[in-house]
Amino acid sequence: MVKALCIVAVSGLLFSAAPLLAQDSVRTACMPDIRKYCAAELASFSRENVRACLIKNIQKTSPACQAAAKARRDAERAKKAGS
Repeated sequence: MVKALCIVAVSGLLFSAAPLLAQDSVRTACMPDIRKYCAAELASFSRENVRACLIKNIQKTSPACQAAAKARRDAERAKKAGS
């Protein structure tokens, strides 16, 4: 019983960390594209503006950036569904 509770607790931590890990992978995979397509938004230091610009230009970005953005979206959806 204790083992099962530990597994549930660890699973909860992993799922709550998933969006943060996905965010880091988006930042890493998309930074060249962000610099190319969203330089003004990046200079503004507004995370919301950079994200909106990246979404607007996602079809122009590299396959790695698109995959990382999709993974983040999926992680956010999974977290919302689990809440």
